Amino acid sequence: MVKSQDKQEADATDKSIESTVEKKHKIKTPMQKHTMPAVYRVLFSFLLLAFFSVIFTWFLFWRQNLCDADVTNEFIQTHQDITVYSCLVIFCLMAIIATVTWRPFFTVGLSFAILSVITFIHIQKFTLRAAPLLPEDFQMAGSVGNLTSFVDSDAIVRLVFGVVFVLVGSIFLEYCMRKVCGRNRNGLPWWEKISIIPRVTWTLVALAILVCVTKPIIDHEGPDWVPGINYVGWNQTENYENNGFVIGFLYNLSRLSMPEPEGYSQDAMQKIAEKYRAIKAADNERKPLDDVVENIVFIMNESFYDPALLTKHYAHGGGDITPVLHQIFREYPSGYMYSPEYGGNTANVEFEGQTGLSNYWAQTIPYINSLSKVDSVLAIANWAKGFDFETTAVHAYDGTMYKRYLIYPKFGYDEFIDADKMKYTEKEFSSEYNNDRSTYNEIWDILKDGDGPQLVTAITMQNHGPYGGANYPKLDFPLLQEDQYSWLIESNFQSLHTSDQYLGELLEKIDSLDEKTVVIWFGDHAMGVLDKYIKSEDKDEQDLAHLTPYFVYANFDIESEYTVAETTKINAELGFKFPTRGVDLPTVTPNCLLNTMYNILGVEKPALFYLLDTICEDTPILANSYWGDEKPEQSEALKEYEFVNYDVLSGKHYWNGD
Repeated sequence: MVKSQDKQEADATDKSIESTVEKKHKIKTPMQKHTMPAVYRVLFSFLLLAFFSVIFTWFLFWRQNLCDADVTNEFIQTHQDITVYSCLVIFCLMAIIATVTWRPFFTVGLSFAILSVITFIHIQKFTLRAAPLLPEDFQMAGSVGNLTSFVDSDAIVRLVFGVVFVLVGSIFLEYCMRKVCGRNRNGLPWWEKISIIPRVTWTLVALAILVCVTKPIIDHEGPDWVPGINYVGWNQTENYENNGFVIGFLYNLSRLSMPEPEGYSQDAMQKIAEKYRAIKAADNERKPLDDVVENIVFIMNESFYDPALLTKHYAHGGGDITPVLHQIFREYPSGYMYSPEYGGNTANVEFEGQTGLSNYWAQTIPYINSLSKVDSVLAIANWAKGFDFETTAVHAYDGTMYKRYLIYPKFGYDEFIDADKMKYTEKEFSSEYNNDRSTYNEIWDILKDGDGPQLVTAITMQNHGPYGGANYPKLDFPLLQEDQYSWLIESNFQSLHTSDQYLGELLEKIDSLDEKTVVIWFGDHAMGVLDKYIKSEDKDEQDLAHLTPYFVYANFDIESEYTVAETTKINAELGFKFPTRGVDLPTVTPNCLLNTMYNILGVEKPALFYLLDTICEDTPILANSYWGDEKPEQSEALKEYEFVNYDVLSGKHYWNGD
């Protein structure tokens, strides 16, 4: 009896232990019965990503077209090959994220969040500058705080809230999915727990496919199986419109650095340097800079253009918007500059104006891409310092924008005064920017208080977008024909009018100086909403939207090398048909402005500018928007100039142009 009882107790104990083990096992592996076979999980993830790649392609096109569904659907119907290609690229990108994270729902959420941010930036840039988002824009990430000041803060808040909501939602869905059909990882080795082999395999496959698909676009070659592609390298707005956001963005990835021209070498650069140094040495007619002028004022006026050129589509009442400018046209060397930019990229125009170099071949943002990596650049300030000029730069905005605080010392400026350091901070009504009068007052103080010869460079901000930011209580120049941007254009006209007035005030002060003072002044580009010109099918009208005024002013006698009649003839040969208004300097791109001033003054100039004598006469306009699909005639001088630009921006820096 005792043995039988012991046996029963032992059996009961064994059953109790087995029951406990089973319970513990069930507690540890609650998802085991829901495990989905690996092949089904992969198939499900593939179909999920494929489905959302289609949705995201439509979303991307929709946002590219500023949320116009009709335009988006029409583009998809007429560009089916491009749509399929774009969908494939998006799928590959999502597949890479999915294989790295091993979370399909989170991949969808993260992809949507990234697309939302990218397209938001695109919409804001296009609204402000009528230009699409480009790869080089991301190199300005350090200036993101400055850029957001141009954007509606409510829109940023909505974007952040939406991104957070989508990410949290995708994480929740991922959790639910793993709860329902996750796999049992208990007892598996670590490499199987994290699926390292399939992750690496699928990641490499996705990367290989992505490279094969995108490389032809990045190389501007195809691919042949997408016959609808129509590249427009000189106009990225049109390029994006023709090919969609994906192809447009990929096309521009190769433009982040200037391609090396064939034949570039140290020996080639040495020959160019010796050639133009010899020409400079043989020129005995020029005088030292400080013998001719005691002060130089270099002014680039933000978004200053001449509305008198645009009366066909933007005729207005109220009289002359820029009377001071037009008086200068009649009395001093002046002309119209062909800006290589429209609506934005101020620093690119500034770069050309201050250095005599050109962005024609590089098509980047030199301040961001190239110049921050070099020690020194032969700009106007470095040249003036050689004649004991004190050098100061003034910019009525944050000095970190376009890395000016890094670039200006390389240009030779002893002092940089940005908006935070300006003594004068007058604004136009509700505008957030210091107006031109404030900038000009800073210039005046430097000139009258300086102990020796002064070079002052100033970049203004008054006319910068948002163009209606000042909220002028009265607009004196109403458009005679209604336009979708009427209020913005009329507000900008009012800003130009007051800016013109402030220019007159500065020049009156300069006339009162005893020191010989010269002013070189120009607008960087037109405002970015002149759609009736920039989107016209008539190239002559497109070109008008790129013209800005420039002049060389002095409080002593100077004269142009050209007559009004000669200038009119030269401009006509370049294809410009507009009333002369007294201008007697030919239309050129900003790389020729400094050379124009040096020649008017008859002063010594760097050897590089003897090369520019030829360039600015034979090829006075170097801008992709002007040449389009054509190319300027490849002369020996133009090839040499291309070498010089590559050498400074992307090459070995064999010659700085001295």
